[in-house]
Amino acid sequence: MVLRKTKLAKWAIALLGVVLLSNLLLYQPIVQRFLSIELERGVVIGSLLDLMIVFPALAYAAFKLSKKHVVGLMVFGLVLARFIIPEELFEPFTILLYSGIGLEVLFLAAELGLIFLAIRKYPEIRSAMRSSGVGPIFSFLPAVEKKATRHILIRILSSEVLMAYYALLCWRRKPPVHAGVVTMHHKTSAVAMNIMLIHAVVIETIGIHWWLHSKLPILSFILLILNVYTVLLFIAEIQITRLHPLEVKTGQLYVTQGLMQRIGLPLNQIEKIEWGREPGKEALVFMQKDFEEIQPQVVLFLKEPVEATMFMGRKQKVSEIALRVDEPERLKELLEVRNS
Repeated sequence: MVLRKTKLAKWAIALLGVVLLSNLLLYQPIVQRFLSIELERGVVIGSLLDLMIVFPALAYAAFKLSKKHVVGLMVFGLVLARFIIPEELFEPFTILLYSGIGLEVLFLAAELGLIFLAIRKYPEIRSAMRSSGVGPIFSFLPAVEKKATRHILIRILSSEVLMAYYALLCWRRKPPVHAGVVTMHHKTSAVAMNIMLIHAVVIETIGIHWWLHSKLPILSFILLILNVYTVLLFIAEIQITRLHPLEVKTGQLYVTQGLMQRIGLPLNQIEKIEWGREPGKEALVFMQKDFEEIQPQVVLFLKEPVEATMFMGRKQKVSEIALRVDEPERLKELLEVRNS
């Protein structure tokens, strides 16, 4: 999910937390006794409306979601209501749960067919990746789209496969070494910041999980899964940062910032290069994180929009790219070849 860059999105996230937390607490006996609440049919209907309508609406306001994702969130809200609301109160509304699950099963069956197609095409996908001459972060998704399908679900799953690959399976790989390589992270704190975040998530998991497990086991399990996913994501970010510096080769410029964004573009598509200029609001910025405030060093203006790949396989057309590297003079030399 990609957060919308609006003030409304921030308010929607806050309200989303309020809606979920209030409905969770409402059915806790200790809260009912403290507030002298008696649960009736109207309260259950209110919770169902919150979880089926308000929750997906707020999520849609906060994140860039498709209509299918919203339908999935409505079904998820029903399932969540089944676990939150006591069984005797939820029983009259069980038909809603079964209907929602049935609808989601139909969607799932269609999606499984697409996944099966992608798996069958794996030998062709692997061959296309090898012939591309670039790393998996740049070659895997284009190969899947070319040999299997461009469906959004497959793009999302491809992104998850990339995350698992970089987090678990590429520890022995080494970064490329050739004349067209310019590192981006050696003079920043990008790796250190990700390691700190991993430590924070692990400590939070150990502390909160064991405390929450005896009180709200379902919520504890959900948080555990999310935390494991988060740790794998941060590990993958570290590996991609280490293994994929900016590269210029075969007339192409390749640059990535973890799983969040990446692009490959022909050097002859660069119309103008301006050093020391502040990037525009629509520019795609490739700059590793640091403890200090830093700025891009160079802005590339393109002759025509080029497609970049964002988080979860989302596509975005860009006409302006901003970069910050460890050796700007080296990058300047490499970019000058476009005029030769």
